[in-house]
Amino acid sequence: GGCDLTSDGHSVPLLVTVLLCLPRLEVLTLNCNPVGDKGLEQLSPALEQCTQLTELDLMDIGLKSPQSMLIISRLLRQLPSLKWLDLSFNDCGGSIHDEFLCSAVKAHPSLERLKLPKSIRQDEVTELNRFAEDPTTTLQYVFYY
Repeated sequence: GGCDLTSDGHSVPLLVTVLLCLPRLEVLTLNCNPVGDKGLEQLSPALEQCTQLTELDLMDIGLKSPQSMLIISRLLRQLPSLKWLDLSFNDCGGSIHDEFLCSAVKAHPSLERLKLPKSIRQDEVTELNRFAEDPTTTLQYVFYY
């Protein structure tokens, strides 16, 4: 799958330019495109401008660096309308940075569904599942792939 967007070449910089022209974008699916950590870093300033984004699908985009968890945590703080985030089938968890993601998820005002990478630390998954059980939170589903 995917459209062969990569951080090498011109595809990610071109997507950055397009995203900057679409501040009211509501859904973005990048799944199965190998943009990687470098591509996420390049895209994040443009994504932060898409404040009406409700769905962000980053499934299997080749995230490997724990630093990507920090970028995603920052995105969560900048995207208050986000209801659905898919990080599954990436390998960017398993470090102290997982805590930043967990804190950002718990502080998010509207996130309802979250798909986590299998590499995230188990204690963070447990904490997020416990958080989702609280009827006063918006988070309803935490999936772990």
